[in-house]
Amino acid sequence: MAFHNPEDTDSIKKMNPDTFNSLDRVKKQALASDIRWGTLFRAVADPIIIGDEEGILVCNPCFEKLTGLTSEEILGYPISHLPMCHSHPEDCNLFIKYWKEPTYTGKRFSWSFTNTQQKRIVLDMQIVFVTIEDNIFRFCIGRDITHETELIEEQEIALRQIDKNMAQLAALNDEIRNPLTLISMSAGMHEGPEQIKILEGVQMINTLVDRLDQGFTESEKVRKFLKRTIQDFSTALEEE
Repeated sequence: MAFHNPEDTDSIKKMNPDTFNSLDRVKKQALASDIRWGTLFRAVADPIIIGDEEGILVCNPCFEKLTGLTSEEILGYPISHLPMCHSHPEDCNLFIKYWKEPTYTGKRFSWSFTNTQQKRIVLDMQIVFVTIEDNIFRFCIGRDITHETELIEEQEIALRQIDKNMAQLAALNDEIRNPLTLISMSAGMHEGPEQIKILEGVQMINTLVDRLDQGFTESEKVRKFLKRTIQDFSTALEEE
């Protein structure tokens, strides 16, 4: 059995200094590359998963924080066996579909799930398929759009409420003005002090109804603004 001679390195260095320096530099560059990508993987503010057909190989701290799961808990798990997918499989159907099919590489999709703290999370996801030595790996990176999604949902709720209020205002307007018209016509047929009081009351109510009309107009402006904001916001999310 041949044992490594600790002097061999010095011998190589003395005999082939250029070759030794070149190999030494390659090792240092490889080490620097590992450190650089390892640091980036851990520090990046977006959730990242790397895996293969069988399951997850590693995830970064951001993914752990958003899901409430650690790498050790999900290592080797297929996507369908993640805790949130096991308890709510409908949440992961699209994720599983994109994970399995290389034809979806680079295409964006949304993944919403409930994490271990029972908080609803929404991620904008992309999966890139990378082949290394006949193995196909999935490099999956996401972007947390939970806040943006919640904001859009709140605006949509406000928009529906405004639509409801406007419909009620329009109905109320007709229900008040139509009887007022009849009252005015009836009062006009009977002159006297009572007629003046009735017409003054009708005018007062008309003034109040005009204020309702003004509120209707303002609500319509707010409605259009919210609708435009929701559309612009949704388009911006899709383009990013």
